[in-house]
Amino acid sequence: MELHYEVNGIRHAVRVEPSEDGYQVTVGDRTYVVRARQREEGVIDLTIGTRRLRAHVVAEGPRRLVALDATTYALERVRPGGRRRRLGAEHTGRLEAQMPGHVVAVLVEEGQEVEAGQTLVVLEAMKMELRVVAPVAGRVRALRCRPGDVVERGERLVELE
Repeated sequence: MELHYEVNGIRHAVRVEPSEDGYQVTVGDRTYVVRARQREEGVIDLTIGTRRLRAHVVAEGPRRLVALDATTYALERVRPGGRRRRLGAEHTGRLEAQMPGHVVAVLVEEGQEVEAGQTLVVLEAMKMELRVVAPVAGRVRALRCRPGDVVERGERLVELE
């Protein structure tokens, strides 16, 4: 089975094939042997080669937020050959908290130019560090949070233009 994901504006083809030891997962030119066991809803224990990891997964429509090794990845399944999304109708430039949490750090200032993929805010939720990244290059129009704030899912954190 081949899946296509977009992460920070970059498309990746992921081929997943069952194997004796779990799955063979190929991303680009690298192949991994992966064993996965769902521990509880939203928590998956992974073994990749000899490395053991715990992934925390939150579904948000077609997107999956995956926290792995203190980094959070926003994965969005896309159709092969589909057009890349642009800041506009699908994305208003308002970045929101994907789950309730505590604002650990705000790494930008209003008026600052940012690049696609740049970390803007760091949240802590469920003992995980969640990084809120810029989906596209732009300028910070407004900050709606500061370190120490407790935020709810869907609460606006940053506005880009």
